[in-house]
Amino acid sequence: MITFELALENILKNTLPLPAEKVRVEHSVGRTLLEDVYCAFDMPPFNKSAVDGYAVRAADLKNTRVTLRRTGMVQAGDIFKGEISAGQCVKIMTGAPVPAGADSVVMVENTSGYNSLINFSKAVRKGDNICLRGEDIKKGSKILSRGTVISVSHIAVLAAAGRGFVKTGSLPGVALINTGGEIIPPGARLTANRIYNSNGPMLTALLKSDNIAAAAVIVKDDAKKMKAAFAKALKSDIVLISGGVSMGDYDLVPGVLKRLGVREIFHKVRMKPGKPLFFGRKGKTLVFGIPGNPVSNFLAYLVFIRPAILKMSGRRVYVPEFKTGVCSGRFSANTARKAFALSKAVEKHAQYFLTKVLNNGSADILALAGANGFVVIKEGSTLEKNEKAEFITWG
Repeated sequence: MITFELALENILKNTLPLPAEKVRVEHSVGRTLLEDVYCAFDMPPFNKSAVDGYAVRAADLKNTRVTLRRTGMVQAGDIFKGEISAGQCVKIMTGAPVPAGADSVVMVENTSGYNSLINFSKAVRKGDNICLRGEDIKKGSKILSRGTVISVSHIAVLAAAGRGFVKTGSLPGVALINTGGEIIPPGARLTANRIYNSNGPMLTALLKSDNIAAAAVIVKDDAKKMKAAFAKALKSDIVLISGGVSMGDYDLVPGVLKRLGVREIFHKVRMKPGKPLFFGRKGKTLVFGIPGNPVSNFLAYLVFIRPAILKMSGRRVYVPEFKTGVCSGRFSANTARKAFALSKAVEKHAQYFLTKVLNNGSADILALAGANGFVVIKEGSTLEKNEKAEFITWG
């Protein structure tokens, strides 16, 4: 049995980043950018109007009441052929290129008139209501750096810069297997001695939150059926197996994996919950065997599986983030293992306050639903009220 710290170290040491791939910009959200991106042109690429109105020469509108002759109109996507001279104006729409000779735009709300004579009621300054060429981004400027996790707003920047594709980290393929003869899919008819599969949908949702698509497969506690399912799963980058890793008569997972050529790196971690955790590798494929209780599943994903996924997909920061808070009550480990206690973290005045969530053990899914973090308690120790503690949160 190894320590939590050594378990995480072994997992990350055996996790290799996947090769980069080019993906369409609109499909890159949540991925890690693996190149610096520069803008190939000024943005905007021309002087454009910021409003609907009239393009004018500021020199013609030094007074507050002036009438100018309208000589044409330009809308977004068009180019005005010609040049504005003294005493002239051109009707212009938002986003349209400013005609040659004009140096200001007057909002249509500050004008009146009809046909070709337009009245102006306010003086203007040179540059009013014009977005100058390159004022947002200069040609050659870096707009996104390597290592950026691409967000929806980044998609807009990349698209505006004309990028159809970007080089990103690849997302690992994950095979998700739930073991047990007693579990059935949610929505199926519940019969005697059966329970619904809660771990599968929960892990599927956790994977989706990390941009990974996976569907849970249920396999009975039968070595032959497990071998067939595991052999297929080992074609993925990561295999997650929930249940069947402890010491019971039907905990067959480690033995079946060994017969399939999976090298065991560790089995059992000095932590609570999650002690029977199995981790192995076949080639570049990582294999996690997670204890079947839901709280153990959730914790293992947060502190072991997610870091592996993030590293594999090219993230620069992938280790679990532990924060510091103040205990609102007493937390006790009562075990010779590092304990992770369900808690509710509330932020007040830039400080977290941690309250213990009462539960009936690692199978208590209702307690998990009422929590948003785990408080870390050292082996055999107690955290008293107002004492500082480390915790990890998910919401």
